[in-house]
Amino acid sequence: MLNRFFGNNTHTYLHLLGISGIAFALPWSKVMMSISMMFVVLNLILEGNYRSYWEQFKSNRVFWLIVAVYTLNILGILWSSNIDEALHSIKQQLPFIAIPTVLVAKPISNKKHLEIVFMTFLAAMLVTSVYNFLSYQHIIGDHFYNDIRGMSLTSSHIRYGLLIAMAGAITLVCSENNRKRIIPSMILLAWFAFYTFYSQVISGVISFAAVLSVYALCHIWFRRKKLAILMGVGLLLIAILPLIWLFQPLKVDPADYSSLPKTTAQGNPYEHNFTFVDSETKEPVLIYLCEEELENEWNQRSGIPYLGKTIQGNSISHTLIRYLASKHLTRDAAGVKKLTQQDIENIEFGRTSIHYSGLMPRMHALRFELNYAENPNGHSLLQRFEYWKAGFSLATSNWLIGVGSGDVQDAFNDHYTISNSPLTEENRRRAHNQFLTYWISFGIIGLALFIGLLVLFIRFNYQRKSILGLLFISIVIASFFMEDTLETQTGVTFFGLFLGIFLAPISQKSASNSVD
Repeated sequence: MLNRFFGNNTHTYLHLLGISGIAFALPWSKVMMSISMMFVVLNLILEGNYRSYWEQFKSNRVFWLIVAVYTLNILGILWSSNIDEALHSIKQQLPFIAIPTVLVAKPISNKKHLEIVFMTFLAAMLVTSVYNFLSYQHIIGDHFYNDIRGMSLTSSHIRYGLLIAMAGAITLVCSENNRKRIIPSMILLAWFAFYTFYSQVISGVISFAAVLSVYALCHIWFRRKKLAILMGVGLLLIAILPLIWLFQPLKVDPADYSSLPKTTAQGNPYEHNFTFVDSETKEPVLIYLCEEELENEWNQRSGIPYLGKTIQGNSISHTLIRYLASKHLTRDAAGVKKLTQQDIENIEFGRTSIHYSGLMPRMHALRFELNYAENPNGHSLLQRFEYWKAGFSLATSNWLIGVGSGDVQDAFNDHYTISNSPLTEENRRRAHNQFLTYWISFGIIGLALFIGLLVLFIRFNYQRKSILGLLFISIVIASFFMEDTLETQTGVTFFGLFLGIFLAPISQKSASNSVD
């Protein structure tokens, strides 16, 4: 329509503008995501080349699986009690169908146009990641943080971790066969990797590791399959090692501590308890402990009382004891006196160790949680175990057709109540596993359709040797095991955008060689 007035490529350029707008908005703004999505849909309608659209739809089997999966959201109203929540779910899932529909109907077939979309996304990720980091370091702004994972100011830290991983994937692939890009791409990749590990978002680290692993495996697989298989087995074994380490019991032999002093320097009795072992120091946390001295000395050093709460909401007393242990200081007045003002502030903030930057402090915290899992509340991994346990129970109880589009949270709430879950009200959430969520919502048929969509997408991109498409799907599948990725606007828009981009017809393979 507009081509008649402004030239033959008007709708193509508007299409590119809208898709680039979605890519740019992903880490920034939900409003801009919605506006850009409506813009590209409207542009497609105004162009009105419906016969061409239909031909594209007919030849794309993956697209019809997308339609089938989304249709389940609509049909799920029929066996839902909570109609309002079902309608909300249908609305929230619109990017799942709208963006791929637009991109299948009108693929971005020009190599330079596709690069514009990717470069726009990379620019947005670079700007937001630098802004987040500088803000967290208090170099700019005055934002208050109660947790390093709050470093992501413009988006959920979990969803942002996936976007960073995708930015790393694009950076890797776009540097291929282009000498001019290699150095800046490697610098950019190093920055994204640093940000991922510094931010301590485990799902982001897993996704980034998946990118690097799949990238290496793909390049080897297309040349020497046997070597790729051996490398894959090796990487799998390497991936298991952190799990073994996490679940390894923390124990000490009390006989090794038989000569501990019985009194403090002030003559008060010590308590020596070997129940809790610090993951970092490998030593008992509750030795050299005199709480009477700790309370008196701490209350003289800090405005937050010993029996009070840290800024993060945890116990000051427990945080102080663990922090002193990390510094190999006695848990008495003498130990508190040796703390610096920065140490006091760290404890008030809620830091349990002198080592709080990078990935390892997060890993040590998870290991401590797993060894002393008495109360899951406030511990993300332990809470996930409760979510997965509840989710699997609900899935198997409603295995055929599920509970419907709108009753998922209600089903979880009922299950938590009936099973006397240890989770507090504010922590009683959904599955945090996309596969479980589809099974709970739509039964085994819904789960099969969803897995079929992923498998067919992998096959489609494998056949045309689209490495970037395979990196994208490795990121989202990794996230699906840890999160309900498609239950948020950013997550479903991210999925819909890149799913649609990598569904370009095989006949247009040449258009994507520079990025595949």
